[in-house]
Amino acid sequence: MNMIELHILQSFPVTCLNRDDVGAPKSARFGGVQRARVSSQSWKRAIRELAATDDSAKAHFAGQRTRFVVKALREAYSAKGADEAKADALAQVTADALGKLDNLESGSVKTLLFFSRQELGAVVDAVWELGLDEATLSEAVGEDKKKAEKASKALAKPLAKAAKNLGKAVKDAADIAIFGRMVADDASLTLEGAGLFSHALSTHAVSNELDFFSAVDDAKKDADDAGAGHIGTIEYNSACYYRYVGVNLDLLFSASHLQHFSSDKRQAVLTAFLRAAIMAVPSARKNSMFGFTPPFYILGLRRAGQPISLVNAFERAVPAGGDGYAAASQTALQAHWQHLKSLYSLDVQAAVELPPENLDQLLTALTGSPA
Repeated sequence: MNMIELHILQSFPVTCLNRDDVGAPKSARFGGVQRARVSSQSWKRAIRELAATDDSAKAHFAGQRTRFVVKALREAYSAKGADEAKADALAQVTADALGKLDNLESGSVKTLLFFSRQELGAVVDAVWELGLDEATLSEAVGEDKKKAEKASKALAKPLAKAAKNLGKAVKDAADIAIFGRMVADDASLTLEGAGLFSHALSTHAVSNELDFFSAVDDAKKDADDAGAGHIGTIEYNSACYYRYVGVNLDLLFSASHLQHFSSDKRQAVLTAFLRAAIMAVPSARKNSMFGFTPPFYILGLRRAGQPISLVNAFERAVPAGGDGYAAASQTALQAHWQHLKSLYSLDVQAAVELPPENLDQLLTALTGSPA
């Protein structure tokens, strides 16, 4: 496996980057002590959203993950020349074939779908070319349950075949190729992601803390009732995290993924993804606990072989001290990497650190072209 790996140390002040079911910062036990944690899913979404703003590659990070597909389908069929009634009927039966129609009023299906515009367009084209009988279509979406059931059965097979176009080789969506797609109802639509992501764990022991807050009622002027309009508590923590981000280059540019991309497009996709992976921060409580701090240290590697996490550099928690956690975590990470590199005879094509290199220099060293 040829890959690029990022080993990132990132320190945050008062934050709640990723909440659990009761609103507290997520945590985990590692090395016998409690750690702060940010789930890979949370950071992946932040990365995907930031990559979509990169001018050089935004067209390739335009995938949509949603249940609300009926409106987009209706518009696509209208663009092909279908009248309102036919476009609506086609949208309903196509949505049902893709993810089982759930709520027509909201235009949603039961299955959360992740698709690009080109992929959805391929499904629309395939259904349109079927030349479905309009009478059968009308019955399938009509109020007569018996007729609707009979018509739906007649349409099921051709529509299911057309829906498979959503699972063809990813043509325009680098985000789907990197982050993958899982469809529980139809394994043929599932695509293994070329990206590798760890849960971020603090390099040291962390206990969540409570912030007591009060909100003043501006309209309350009664001197006898001068209390706050609302009071409550919010949990937060402060932590230096280790996180791992990797990308399997062999899979990313394979026939089932982005093999058809030109070298320029490949470069743009890689650079946009790596830059976003470094700079993205989960947005939870972004206005009340501003936590947009860039990484303190990054070890970037381009190599072949098995992906390797360096989290065991912190299996023994970094001890508290007056010098903070970040510098001590960097020392531990560098020592652990050198130990593993020697112990397992790891072959490295490129290794770069930030600092002393800056972000553009790191990206250039890892991708082989100017960032």
